[in-house]
Amino acid sequence: MNTFKVLGLTALTASVLLCSNSFAGDKVSTGSKSLKLSGRIQLQHLFNNDIESSGEKTTNGFRIRRGRLQAKGSVNDFVSYKFQIEVRDNSPKLKDALGKIKLNDNLSLTVGQFHVPVWREELRSSGNLLLVERGAAAEFLADKNFSARHIGAELGVSLGFATLQINYSNGSGEGEKETAGSSKSADVNNGKLITSRVNVPVGEMAEIGLSVGFAGLGADFYTDDDDAVVSNKGNGIFFAPDFGIKLPVGIDIEGGLAMGTIDKDVIGATDDQSFTVFDLTARWGTKFDTIENFGGLDGFEFAAGFSSVEPNSEIDDDEELSIRFGPALNFGKKVRFQLNGEMTKPADKASDDTFAIRSQFTINF
Repeated sequence: MNTFKVLGLTALTASVLLCSNSFAGDKVSTGSKSLKLSGRIQLQHLFNNDIESSGEKTTNGFRIRRGRLQAKGSVNDFVSYKFQIEVRDNSPKLKDALGKIKLNDNLSLTVGQFHVPVWREELRSSGNLLLVERGAAAEFLADKNFSARHIGAELGVSLGFATLQINYSNGSGEGEKETAGSSKSADVNNGKLITSRVNVPVGEMAEIGLSVGFAGLGADFYTDDDDAVVSNKGNGIFFAPDFGIKLPVGIDIEGGLAMGTIDKDVIGATDDQSFTVFDLTARWGTKFDTIENFGGLDGFEFAAGFSSVEPNSEIDDDEELSIRFGPALNFGKKVRFQLNGEMTKPADKASDDTFAIRSQFTINF
């Protein structure tokens, strides 16, 4: 067994032992001021009735959607941290690795890999999404490297009536480095991403947010001829207002709109392309006395959402529309079962509409 395997097994064993001694997020005594361990297991099943059953393709199946371990805590009164890994498909992946320094009561600095401040649904924990998955609008922004996790630094400001975040990152996604002096490649964004977000509470039940961003997209890379450079570099800009409402009758409503432009060189088009994405989701939930003979069931929810993705506003009838809906059962605060129907009208008008049933069982520990 080589050295890397030995080190890997040693680290994994130590992590398992540490987690077993601190199950359910108990605090552990370490060199830090505090340490809290937690995790998430999400088993998902997908059935797609539009896949023709044959010897080559399966119409349904299980997957581990998320298998995560997280450590968070504080080093002292001014410095906190968070470290999260995901093990899925037998391949570990770094999700969050950040340190946050409290400069004063109104100012903080966060460095590392974490979510950039864009799109309310993207910033919501995967363990508490209104529906099984984030919507198509959130997926579009993440695919364009406008949102989700990136490596960088962020300044947080409390304005009293609002919060402000200013983020500067590589803009190339999770784990993608852009070390100064390293060779450029087509896989690493040679530009950078600058994003900012302001979030304003409106009374006790609502919030309004606005995110804006400027991205240097694409890359320079060498062909077989070392002197020849191929480039698809360009810029992308966007702004994205969103809102969240929490009503006392158990109803949560979230929505967002994002509009922007991507340079033609980035996508290999003849003209710059403007995009518009929209999402609206609502959830109603109620609590009741625990049913001990049914796994501790104590809550019921029903949620529905609509998403629209128009990748090029210059082309008529190119929107992808999707509707998702379904119930959820809660077994205490940390266990949840969701069942969603998903109807999608693809942008390609020659393609048929699709319908899928996606279910997910979540355990937070």
